[in-house]
Amino acid sequence: MTGEQPVWVDYAMATPLQALQQSLDGIHPLSPQAWADVAACATARQVPANQLLLHAGEVATRVFFVHSGLLREFYVDRQGKEATRSFCAAGGFSGSLADLLARGPCAVFIESMQACELLEMDWLSVDALSLKHPSLMQLMRRLAEGLYKHKMRREFEMLTLPATERYQRFATQHPELDARLPRHMVASYLGITPVHLSRIGAAQRSHQSAAKPPGKT
Repeated sequence: MTGEQPVWVDYAMATPLQALQQSLDGIHPLSPQAWADVAACATARQVPANQLLLHAGEVATRVFFVHSGLLREFYVDRQGKEATRSFCAAGGFSGSLADLLARGPCAVFIESMQACELLEMDWLSVDALSLKHPSLMQLMRRLAEGLYKHKMRREFEMLTLPATERYQRFATQHPELDARLPRHMVASYLGITPVHLSRIGAAQRSHQSAAKPPGKT
């Protein structure tokens, strides 16, 4: 579960609840009473770096809104190899919607990659509120639609694009993540090895250097 941060939201200045309201309004505006009920479900939580918020095999019950910091959703195969599904920065939502809906043992891990300031909400409580508030029901539908479109884009990229183009798209769409993430995490998200990613980076630097006019450094 991920969300895109509206460009007009200043998360550094907003309180966690203000940031949550602005993010939700960017998806679909809530009625005053719907917002009040959602806010009442949210609990502030400070999480240190490298802490698991959800472990594969557990039952997913919580939705997380990131006010600051960075979360990662990932899988681990039988050999212990990690495959990153998504990153969730400030303004985004995490919790693994498929596992929340299934209400069974989940397949995904969620961890804090940095110290995070989160708002935590019980999924069943929010789901019940959607039956009470049409504006919240519409918001959740829009959120699910956004997640589906993101999933389709990612499947297209992973199944059809060469690794170099996948990395170029990632770096263009998420320059702040590309700059701050360890290279092995980026490689895991792109479905390639760290060595392959290093070669892509070296090739790009060589191409950029060759394209510079003579005398430029």
